[in-house]
Formats: sequence, C-alpha cells, structure tokens
Amino acid sequence: MALIAVALASTAIARDAVVGRESDSKVRARVVELVNDARSSARRCGSQRFTAAPPLRISRELTDAAEDHARAMARRNFFEHRGRDGSEPKDRVRRAGYVYRLTGENIAFGPESAEEVVAGWLASPGHCENIMDPRFEHIGVGLATGRKRGRIYWVQEFGAPQLARAR
Repeated sequence: MALIAVALASTAIARDAVVGRESDSKVRARVVELVNDARSSARRCGSQRFTAAPPLRISRELTDAAEDHARAMARRNFFEHRGRDGSEPKDRVRRAGYVYRLTGENIAFGPESAEEVVAGWLASPGHCENIMDPRFEHIGVGLATGRKRGRIYWVQEFGAPQLARAR
C-alpha cells in the first residue's frame, strides 16, 4: 500500500509545471490554464464573492509587458509593482501596445511551479480578485529567474481592451 501512495504522489508532482524543468512557455501556459480553471467556478476572495467568470485569452502585448517586468525585477534585484524606471503596470501595458480601459497586475517572488504561484495568488484576497474579475478579458504571464537559485519572479498582467467608439 505504501508503495502505491508514493508512486501516486510522485506522479502528481511530476505533472507540476516547474520552472527549470519545463520550458518557460509551458509554465506560462499552465499558469493561464490554472487561472481559467479557477475562473470557471464561483469563489470567495477574502470577503468578496465572485461568480464564475469567462476564460481569459492570452494577449501577446500583455505577455510582453509581463515578461519585461519579470526580467527587470530579476536583473535589478527588486520586487515591486513600480518599475525602477518609475513605470506603473498601466504604463508598461501601454508601452507594449495594449490599448486598455482596465488593467491589473499580480506579482510573486519565489514559487517554483505554476501550481504553487497560482495557489498563492488565489489565497491572497487582492490577487484573487484580479484573477476572478469578470471585467478582464485578456492575460499575459511572465517569469524570470534571478542569478541565485530560488529567485523566481512572476508577473501576471490582466486587461480589458478599450471599447470601440461609435462613429
């Protein structure tokens, strides 16, 4: 019996999308999959209740903004929403070419897998609210590793595109 439990546990761990073991693109895709799984059911984020929300679609522009910020934090050894150049998330999203009416950002430092980082965000009310906000339509995910082992920086950018103007 014990051998079966160990075998099952090691199989579950092997499926985790771990940074350094999987390609960054597979890890990012797994983050999006986990976020959309979370959005598919009603959830409480702190004291706020959310109904199920539609799945997010990947945006190349939001992904570029997320990757750029993750790399900047890893390269310059800081962990903040405000960039060292003074930029805020909305500035980086705009700079990447995403025309928005609403943006949001989640960052994390340290988790080694997509599963771990998403679980942490869902356990934090503010991060969970970004994930569950039905106004968001698009997502971009970035990650970067610092020079020292275990220094993994994660960024999620969320966006709702600017509405087309009637002529």
